[in-house]
Amino acid sequence: MQTLNLQRRSLLVSWDQFKSLITRNWREKLVALLLACLFWYMIKSQISGGPRYAEPLPPLRAV
Repeated sequence: MQTLNLQRRSLLVSWDQFKSLITRNWREKLVALLLACLFWYMIKSQISGGPRYAEPLPPLRAV
């Protein structure tokens, strides 16, 4: 029974441990998140074919 309780405790993460995981090296994590979003945006823009332009207007007639 005691080993079962120890196993359950090892699986549970306390709030302090979770908070320390988030706040430790927060600058590096923020930079990694920004780079991931940037790369995702760049890949998305390449896949979608870039911006769609309207058809050019016909040339104007000389009056």
